[in-house]
Amino acid sequence: MSLLELAKQLEATAEVIRTPSGDGHMVWHAWGSGDPLVLLHGGSGAWNHWLQNIEVLSQHYRLIVADIPGLGDSDDPPFQFDPRDYPTSVVKLAEVMSLGIENILGDAPFDLCGFSFGSIAGSYVAVAAGVRLKSFSLVGASAFGWPWDGLKKPFLSMHHDMTEDERVAVQRANLANAMLTSEVDEDIARIQLNNVNRARLRSHLITETDVLLPGLRAVTAPLNGIWGREDIYAQPNLDLIEALLRELDPKARFEIIDGAGHWVMLDAPEEFNARLLKVLGPRR
Repeated sequence: MSLLELAKQLEATAEVIRTPSGDGHMVWHAWGSGDPLVLLHGGSGAWNHWLQNIEVLSQHYRLIVADIPGLGDSDDPPFQFDPRDYPTSVVKLAEVMSLGIENILGDAPFDLCGFSFGSIAGSYVAVAAGVRLKSFSLVGASAFGWPWDGLKKPFLSMHHDMTEDERVAVQRANLANAMLTSEVDEDIARIQLNNVNRARLRSHLITETDVLLPGLRAVTAPLNGIWGREDIYAQPNLDLIEALLRELDPKARFEIIDGAGHWVMLDAPEEFNARLLKVLGPRR
């Protein structure tokens, strides 16, 4: 089955849930049954950032997968998300997401997993959840405030006069540049192009900040981390990231997947699924 076919099949079988986002709605997709696991996608993304993980994870959990406000099918957040003031904007965004989770789950305990930008905003969601949160897993998080090696080359830009195929080619190049080490399938480039076309919330400069830290330091739930060893946004800081998580939670579980890049759960889906289920399992 192609990735485009898989995306259509998953969307057709999802329970679609809408929660308030100002005068509009935040959209969630849910699959499976059992204990809740909330998934938050990355920047310029949507629920389909978890495309290769939903079938396996939903055999073990009730997956509740966000489209973050201003991204995917969700309406804009009820405030102006300001890239010049990420600390204020991210906290306000987390409030909308936390309200959505509360509307869906009430007081039920849940696990939370965020990828990239979803882990940054997710840290503040984790704080708001308090004792309801069973664990917080960060995947490819950035915004620790540490210098990093930067991109190997600048991102390509799209222009209004480009054809659809030219736009897909730009997405393939950008995904290969920063997100994936494996060959970039044309389907995933088309899926991500659709995500980019719908993205109104701009978060790409957040990597240069330390916005994650205040939220992460205030999380009281157990912490987990999963990174691709070749994650460009984590170079050369993987050891520092692991040390920080263990400082905050001495029992933190930290997993590195060799050969995988930033979008680790798409680069190495089978390995990622196994590692996430492992870290979510009972603690010794």
